[in-house]
Amino acid sequence: MRSKIVMLITLVVLALGSLFSLGYWYMIKCEGQWRGIPAEAQMANLGEIRKALEADVAYLQSLGSRNSENDVAYAKLRKCEEWILKRWQAQGYYVKRQIFTVKGRQYANLEIEFLGRVAPREIIIVSAQYDTLSESPGANNNASGMSILMYLSGMLRSYSPERTLRLVAFVNEEDPFFGTEMMGSYQYAKRSRELHENIRTMLSMDSLGIYIDRPHSQRLPFPFSLFYPKRGNFLAFIGDLSSRPSMLVATRGFKKGSAFPIEAGVVPKWVEGAGWSDHLSFWKFDYPGIQVTDTGAFRSPYHTTKEDTMEKINFEALSRITIGMYYSILELTKI
Repeated sequence: MRSKIVMLITLVVLALGSLFSLGYWYMIKCEGQWRGIPAEAQMANLGEIRKALEADVAYLQSLGSRNSENDVAYAKLRKCEEWILKRWQAQGYYVKRQIFTVKGRQYANLEIEFLGRVAPREIIIVSAQYDTLSESPGANNNASGMSILMYLSGMLRSYSPERTLRLVAFVNEEDPFFGTEMMGSYQYAKRSRELHENIRTMLSMDSLGIYIDRPHSQRLPFPFSLFYPKRGNFLAFIGDLSSRPSMLVATRGFKKGSAFPIEAGVVPKWVEGAGWSDHLSFWKFDYPGIQVTDTGAFRSPYHTTKEDTMEKINFEALSRITIGMYYSILELTKI
């Protein structure tokens, strides 16, 4: 009898151990592998990238809070929309506007598209949002993401991808619209599903500029706090369970461009913080989505506040991340 109990306990332990190992491999060990010298090591223009990023973040910060809170904040939101439109037009792009109305006010997502030459129906989306929370100048959340999006569009000007690529500036990511149908990304993902678009994955660049090389500067919810660094000096790629194949490709591409430290994870949709950006809207319509982030409120005490200003951003890191994201795009748009 005792031997049977011991055998049963052993089998249970082995089964739990196997389940844990499988979960750890699937959810935590989901970075694409690549060995080689990253492109940033051979580039001489990181200083040039930094100046461009700093200039864009400075401009967006100067606009101040831009949202639907009142007429002044709404006017700044529309001014930011016009800035994005003119920047892309100056780069030679045709800009599509998805316009929708909330309580008598007009809002717009803006998009530029690179039509795929091999598989045009397969779509990759890389995005950032351009609104901020009340009273926040939004230097990191999310002028950092917008500045990278603007620089990437310049780098990709003559790009002819195998899959279709879309760069999108989303509106209404922040409260009071977050998690509702009035998010710009919800309106976009809903339309894509109605059109039966084959979105292979979308990457939401949201808060990418805060890096703190200090013990215990990184907080994460349990049990992920057991597996990821305690120093907030890395860029995070966060997806849902169905996004794992795209995660492998996106992170492998990033490594080809940059040696900046990254961490990746795929989690169930209900995990705290997992859906804190526009990728949440795409999850709702069963599209794979990945957030690229410095982890926001899990790291920065200034996240979403009036203290979210550009002197806290590490622009050297942001420049290296820009190169990594460029190569991530190249990898994702290959067949």
